[in-house]
Formats: sequence, C-alpha cells, structure tokens
Amino acid sequence: MHESISVVIPAKNEAVGLAQILPKITNQYPDVELIVVNDGSSDSTAEVVRNTRGAICIDHPVSVGNGGSIKSGARRATGDIIVFMDADGQHMPEDI
Repeated sequence: MHESISVVIPAKNEAVGLAQILPKITNQYPDVELIVVNDGSSDSTAEVVRNTRGAICIDHPVSVGNGGSIKSGARRATGDIIVFMDADGQHMPEDI
C-alpha cells in the first residue's frame, strides 16, 4: 500500500527560504501534496509559492501565528501522512 504524503509549511516573510526549499521538495517528491500557509507575509512569499509547480498556497491576510498556520495546513491536507516543515531550511527535504 502506498500512503500519500502532505507537507505543510507555515511561512511568514520566508520568500528567500521557500525559493530554495520548495524546488528541492518538488524535485525529490513529485507526488507529494505541498501546502504552504502564507501567514500575513509582507514580502513575496505568496508569489514564490504560486510559482512553484503543484504547490498550494493558503493565505492568511493577517498573521495568526505558527499554531494557527499549522492548523490551517492540516485542515487542507489530504495525505495519509502529514509532515510539518519550517520554511527557513531548518528541516531538510531528504528527511521526509
């Protein structure tokens, strides 16, 4: 049985980090459901996500914090397994 995976990444003003990590995830795991929760960012976080093939962007118009962002991403996720990652590169895609 092949279990599906959703990767949820809460992000606030993380355009630079996401531009590095999102392509790594999509290249390494093309079938993963990739969800980024843009938590009230004032930079180009949402644009970076929307320019990433297959990525889903959930926008919070104002910041609700990490906990609220994780909850939003988990509610949207459809995978059998949900992996939470940070947008700043703290977690390596290889660890998925």
